[in-house]
Amino acid sequence: MKNQYFGDVRDLFKYDLIQEIMQQPPRLMQQPPRLRQFTFIPMLTKNDNKTDGNNRITDAIIEKGLRAGTQNIELIKYLRKDNEIKPEDRNFIKIRKFFTDNGIPTEIFNPAAYKPEDYFTQGKRREYFSGVPESSLESALVFVDPDNGLEVKKPSGKHLQYSEVRALFERMSDDSILMIYQHFPRENHDKYINRRVQELRDVTKENPLWISDNEIIFFFVAKNDRIRENLKCVLSNYSGRYEKCRSGCD
Repeated sequence: MKNQYFGDVRDLFKYDLIQEIMQQPPRLMQQPPRLRQFTFIPMLTKNDNKTDGNNRITDAIIEKGLRAGTQNIELIKYLRKDNEIKPEDRNFIKIRKFFTDNGIPTEIFNPAAYKPEDYFTQGKRREYFSGVPESSLESALVFVDPDNGLEVKKPSGKHLQYSEVRALFERMSDDSILMIYQHFPRENHDKYINRRVQELRDVTKENPLWISDNEIIFFFVAKNDRIRENLKCVLSNYSGRYEKCRSGCD
């Protein structure tokens, strides 16, 4: 992920969905086992000159109401504050205030490390992931946000490796959920989802869930069967509210 993209239309989907999971479904939140915190593990890389972050939240997008998150007026107002800010001055850490103001305990892992000379890189990844404290993985929605998504043949700091998925998942408590950000590559979307789901199943020995707006995907893996079934209902209900969304479990 990059700071220059903070507050774009993909963030609207991302943060609205996280708020939905953490705040809305009473069965998921109020009965044991329950989620007590949101843990954000960003794989922050240096800004570049690409224009992806120019896809901002506009009045036209809101009026159409097709994109995920366009019903969340409070979040829209919060994210649109950065529309007039230069890309190089945006900072994703601002999202913590939105969540905490809405009663969601939020930890952004190691925010003090994000200095111009200290972005996430291929060479620093082992130290980075091993530094996530145990307390951040207990009763938590654990969200890993790489630039592109899950690993490809040529490893880089833009991708989350399956060895890291396995290590995080094994350390997580049984009442936590792992959430992973993924861009769609240029291939058939259904085949791509099926392939990634199978790979995640092989790595975690659990059955993943997913939700997509046909541009990006979020994969979820849970250890607890009841949490997984409740989450499945949450994702299904969420995707049903937006024309461009769909969710599934295979």
